[in-house]
Amino acid sequence: MNFDDSDVKIFSDGNKKSDSFDEVSIIAEMTKQRSNGNVDRAKKLGQHLANIFVDEPHLLHMLEGEVGKLEFDGDIMYQIKVLLVFTAEYCINHSLHALLANTAVNSMYETVSSKAFEFYDRLDDAAEYSFYYLAVRKGVDIPANIGISFAMLCGKEKDGYFSELGTKLFEVTKNEIENIIDLYEFIN
Repeated sequence: MNFDDSDVKIFSDGNKKSDSFDEVSIIAEMTKQRSNGNVDRAKKLGQHLANIFVDEPHLLHMLEGEVGKLEFDGDIMYQIKVLLVFTAEYCINHSLHALLANTAVNSMYETVSSKAFEFYDRLDDAAEYSFYYLAVRKGVDIPANIGISFAMLCGKEKDGYFSELGTKLFEVTKNEIENIIDLYEFIN
């Protein structure tokens, strides 16, 4: 059986133009975001959020008015902080252009890493985010599904209090982070 080379096309010439165009548009977008100050805003946003998360006494005090006193052992406190950091990343990704979101998230993790390495190291190896991403992907009653995932990750899946706490933590944190993002006045 004879094959003609024209029958086997792995790459077409059109892909090269498309790739080149994508690179040019990405560079143009980065230049625009850098020149209008949005890149600096994104870095500062990430640092600001990280500083909130690593200051546990202040964080707990801020949450107390919304969810009550949070006095749990280290593992549950860790799960609370993971949920809060996930919620921050969720909000950033839903509120900002992809390039800015990436900058803000990287800045947040760099700051967490430098100020709370043990937490960052444990978070970096954790699978908790997978459960929260699945809860978000369901697309139906995201806060309730986040709460269910939170309770499960705390080992309290049959305890309605923990599901409600996870839901409330997600909602309160989401609202607060959306307000913080607005304060940075990103330019469209």
